[in-house]
Amino acid sequence: MDDSYEIGHRLIVVVPDKTAEAMREAQTAPTASEESFVAKIAKTVFSVYTGPFALALGKQAVDLIKTIMEAMDKGADLTTLSNSETKKLKLIFPPGHPRENVVYAQHPANPSVYYTASSFHRQAFEHKFAEVVTLLSSLGANEIKVEHVIGWDQDFSAGLGITVPSQDSGSLGAGKKGAESSAVLFDAKLEGHDTPSIPENLTWYPHEALWQAVATARVNNGLKNFNLSLTYSDDYGLNAGFKATIKGTGLDLGGKFEEHQSTVWKITGTFGPASF
Repeated sequence: MDDSYEIGHRLIVVVPDKTAEAMREAQTAPTASEESFVAKIAKTVFSVYTGPFALALGKQAVDLIKTIMEAMDKGADLTTLSNSETKKLKLIFPPGHPRENVVYAQHPANPSVYYTASSFHRQAFEHKFAEVVTLLSSLGANEIKVEHVIGWDQDFSAGLGITVPSQDSGSLGAGKKGAESSAVLFDAKLEGHDTPSIPENLTWYPHEALWQAVATARVNNGLKNFNLSLTYSDDYGLNAGFKATIKGTGLDLGGKFEEHQSTVWKITGTFGPASF
C-alpha cells in the first residue's frame, strides 16, 4: 500500500510493517523465468527482515504473505494494511484487535470502523439498533416497543447488548409468551421529555429518510408518537460465497461466521414526559 490509500476498502488484513513492505516488493518485483512464486516471496522477505530474529520472523512473513495472496487468487477482495497504516488512518477495531491472519470488514456507514468478518452482521445490526434507540431517547421517547416482522428474532436479539438511556423498565429479547405478543422483542418505559434534540455524530441517521422525518416532525412540530422500521437487508458481500472463498486459505474470519438474515423490526412508541 502507498500514500494514495484512502479509507474505503471493505475487507482488510493487518500485517506487521516489514511484512507489508516485503509483500509489496514481491508483488512488483520482476520474476525470473525459473523462479517460483514462493522463492520470489522468500527473496523479498529476507531482503527486508534483518537482525537476530530475521530467520524466524522471515519464515512467519513468508507463510502469511503466501496465505493472503492465495486468498486473493481465489477471488477474495482483500486489502493488506500494515499496523502503522491502521494507526495513521486511525482505524477502530474491536478490543484486542487487529490480529494477524484475521479478515476485517468495514462498517457500512462509518469507514473508520472495522469488525471481524465473523461478527460483522451482528455488530453492524446491533450498532444500528443502538443508534435508533439513542435517537428516539434524545427526541424524548417515553416508550419504545420493538416487534419482529421478518428475519432475526428473539434468539438473535437476546444476544444484543443494548442499554436504553434513562430506562425505567424493559428488556431486549423478552417478548411475552402467546400468539399476540410473541413478536415483541423489546419494550421499554422511559422518563421522556419535551426538549427534543438530535444527537451529534450519528452514522446511520444520514442514510435513513424515515428516521430523519420522525426527528424533524418531533423537533419542529411536537410529534407525539412514532412508527418506523429498523431494516437490515444488504449482506454487503459477506455471505456464503465469501465464507467459501476464505475457507481453506489459512485466513481467519475471527470466530464462527454469523450468517446474514434480511431483517425488519417494527419500532413504535410515544414522546413526551412519562405519565407513570
